[in-house]
Amino acid sequence: MIGAPALQRLTDPWRHGRWRPGVQLAAAVAIAWGVAVVLHLPESFWAVMSVLIVMRPSAGSTLDAGWNRVRGTAAGALCGLAGVWLQHHGAPALATTLAVVMLLSFASAAAPGLRSAPVAALLILAAGGIPGHSALQVALLRMVQIGIGVGVALAVSTLMSEYHAGARFDEGCAALLHGIAKRMAAARRPADAEAESIQAGTRAALVRLAVLAGSADLEARWWRRGAGGSTARGAYRDKARLAARIFQDAVVFDRVFRQAQDTQADATWREAARAAGTAIAGMADALAGRSAPPDLGGLDRCAQASRDVPSNALLAAPLSLLFDDLRRLQHVLGARSPSST
Repeated sequence: MIGAPALQRLTDPWRHGRWRPGVQLAAAVAIAWGVAVVLHLPESFWAVMSVLIVMRPSAGSTLDAGWNRVRGTAAGALCGLAGVWLQHHGAPALATTLAVVMLLSFASAAAPGLRSAPVAALLILAAGGIPGHSALQVALLRMVQIGIGVGVALAVSTLMSEYHAGARFDEGCAALLHGIAKRMAAARRPADAEAESIQAGTRAALVRLAVLAGSADLEARWWRRGAGGSTARGAYRDKARLAARIFQDAVVFDRVFRQAQDTQADATWREAARAAGTAIAGMADALAGRSAPPDLGGLDRCAQASRDVPSNALLAAPLSLLFDDLRRLQHVLGARSPSST
């Protein structure tokens, strides 16, 4: 019984399907090493190292990491060759190496895509590790090996993807909007401390969705999956941005709702909250592919009624903003937006 918790931890990945990324990575490592050996490349494990660096669960995120590594290595190789040329013309080897690596390290801090550049330059400037090869040959070998690693990682992640970034984004964004809709339509407003905790969790989820949206857009552009709003350039980033705006609209609505003290206006405010929640929930279902985009006419009528009644004027701004953002999201999803009243 003492070893039961440890045994459970060992078997959990196999029971819950978390074995796939490990098998995916192991297969990519074996294939990259095999390709390098077949091509008789020296130091064949450089291709394996590239796989280990760029491999991700989805093709889109793998492509993103692989492209950063390729361009960073190319920049580092060019700078390394420039340093070798300076050394060949009498520049001190140690001073040249330090200057090039420090310059690229400074550049990589400003441009994260160049993080592999200092390493590539250092390896080329210290090219004595491969006897019989010039600095140019070492640079070309590094590029070939890295290209093999990135190509194998992309192919394996595409064929054995744990998930597609676009589908996971839509699922996560729909779940987030469902949570917002449920809280907006609820009869009981949470306490201030609870509301702050919920909002902090939602902001963290929005950050994760923004990262996933980048991979989804890259994956959609790379594979050119269909046409239309769902795969248009930057469509997933647009969805993430609009989801963040809808969240902010809900926060503003919640704050003005808490300020409502007039009991005669209470029914109107609750009706507006239900209309807003229904509209957001319908948009979440459309985002998840479970239904067509909802009719936003009810929300628009609530916003118009709030503008016409002075006692409900505070409702007009958040409802109008929410209606506008939902209509924009509807447009991104490829549906015809209803005309405003």
